[in-house]
Amino acid sequence: MQIPSHQIHNVLKVYGKQLSQARILERKKALSTPEATDKINLSAIGKRQAIIDKVAADIVDRITQSGPRDKVDQEIVNKLKDELGRPIEFKEKNSPFVFNVINQDNEKTTSTLQADDPDYLMRRLEELAKEAVDRNMEL
Repeated sequence: MQIPSHQIHNVLKVYGKQLSQARILERKKALSTPEATDKINLSAIGKRQAIIDKVAADIVDRITQSGPRDKVDQEIVNKLKDELGRPIEFKEKNSPFVFNVINQDNEKTTSTLQADDPDYLMRRLEELAKEAVDRNMEL
């Protein structure tokens, strides 16, 4: 049986293409592994941030609705009090921002803040809550 030379040439040509394609696939796999890891890490970071945001929002709602109930809530409220330099009592979220100040004679005075101040206080409260949640997630 005789095999023509052009058929042998075609077989060698196909074999050469398969070898070069295999090398290309190996390079792509080697390069794609770090990318996949980066994507997983970015996804994990995104998931972590989403969890932090959700837990912080829950904490802010809890504090503004019923006041600080646990150690983390109290820590957040204390930081906000230190920044403002006065004690704060939180009322309903949708009502004007009302707070009580206890003066040196132990007299309680109820006051409200201007329209733009509650927004600042709520943003700051959210920031402090996110910081506390992030810190506690690392433990």
